[in-house]
Amino acid sequence: MASAARRLHLAARRLAALDLAERGLKRRPDDPLCLAWRADLLKALGLPSDAASRRASSLRVDLAEACLDPFADTGQPVLESAALYLAQFDPDIDDARLVEAHRAWARRHADDLPRHDHRPRKRDRLRIGYFSADLGRHPVGRLLAKTLPAHDRARLEIGVYSDRLAEDEVTAPLRSGVDTWHRVADLDDKALADRIRADEVDVLVDLAGHTWDNRLLAFARRPAPVQISFLGYGATTGMAAMDAVLSDPWEAPTDAHFTESVLRLPSGRLPAPRLAMRRARSGPPVFGSLNKLVKLSPGVARLWARLLHRVPESRLLMQAADLGRPAIRSLVIDAFGAHGIAADRLDLRTALLQGDHLQTYGEIDVALDPFPFAGGMTTWEALSVGVPVVTLGGSRPLSRQSLSLLARSGLEDLIAPDAESYVEIAADAIGRTLPAREVVPIQAGELEAAYRQLWEKRFGSRPE
Repeated sequence: MASAARRLHLAARRLAALDLAERGLKRRPDDPLCLAWRADLLKALGLPSDAASRRASSLRVDLAEACLDPFADTGQPVLESAALYLAQFDPDIDDARLVEAHRAWARRHADDLPRHDHRPRKRDRLRIGYFSADLGRHPVGRLLAKTLPAHDRARLEIGVYSDRLAEDEVTAPLRSGVDTWHRVADLDDKALADRIRADEVDVLVDLAGHTWDNRLLAFARRPAPVQISFLGYGATTGMAAMDAVLSDPWEAPTDAHFTESVLRLPSGRLPAPRLAMRRARSGPPVFGSLNKLVKLSPGVARLWARLLHRVPESRLLMQAADLGRPAIRSLVIDAFGAHGIAADRLDLRTALLQGDHLQTYGEIDVALDPFPFAGGMTTWEALSVGVPVVTLGGSRPLSRQSLSLLARSGLEDLIAPDAESYVEIAADAIGRTLPAREVVPIQAGELEAAYRQLWEKRFGSRPE
């Protein structure tokens, strides 16, 4: 019964990898590795190739499969890093092995790179540097919109190293809320590390982890005396040069999933959403998910099908970019059909433009959280417009993102301890309205305390 769901999950992971390859080609249009990777993925997916793919055919080395294997040693740190990110969607990889795969990547590509030396500097303000390629119309940019400008500028000097190619309407207020803004997309990893070192950054914060467009090999050269992973990845980098990861007590109740020291922010890794109240919908119940299709693991399809059987008059609305492909829509229909769910109970839609997708929540009674990679921004947005979200949680930090948001919003009863409870909680949540509640952003102060704590640990004294 689950074979159709497994086929769907493999296709979705390949499509996610294809998206990464195409994003790489936007940055480096003639990059032979990205061209070869894209060509191999198009072939594996049965999609038509183009002239660029045909030119790259002689370079193929089974990259379509290698980029899905977090344990592969391809000699290509970018592809292997992408494989680590894609592995977070895989429920069949043991958590301990996944952490070890991150360590192995770091041993192969990062830990032996030459590093800068540092001594404590005396200055009036601690100099903080944030690195990201996502400070724009992206969850990272949107979640930091209030945090960066809220820093205590009397005690901290805030700089940004932006690897983003195209700035947008979200970038502008972020840029105006910091002291310095450096566009670094034209610098390679060594040059970026040298630039940060020359700027005498005290605490360097990575907002990418192993997501695409990361510059972990710049961090591996330790351009700053204190280096932190935060927000963008939510899992370990595996690197010896990364001192700490910022998480929270709900996502990371233990240190077992990280090679770095773990500092837990009391208000959460993801800022808590404002809760909105809305009127209950009329008509047949609609469950929904606006998560990426790669999160639809076989276990998720099976559990959501159980829920649809539990509420016979209900429908499932799914909205994702890949659902614009007829072949993928057919795989989704087959995956649920294998569990006895007819196609007319599925409302499958392609993704809307950024911001416009929020209107879809008006058609959803209860949002369903996937696993093992739980929703982050999707859960945040659903709660912010008054839609209850049901989550199963799990052991990995990334499987507990929604759990953290719900617990901090006073909605612990929407956190299911097991699959049976998930079905019952989701069925009971039909018609539920959330209490309206404003949230005062306090994350900036907690970040500053974490930065000072790590500086003290590094140099044995408080910053000047």
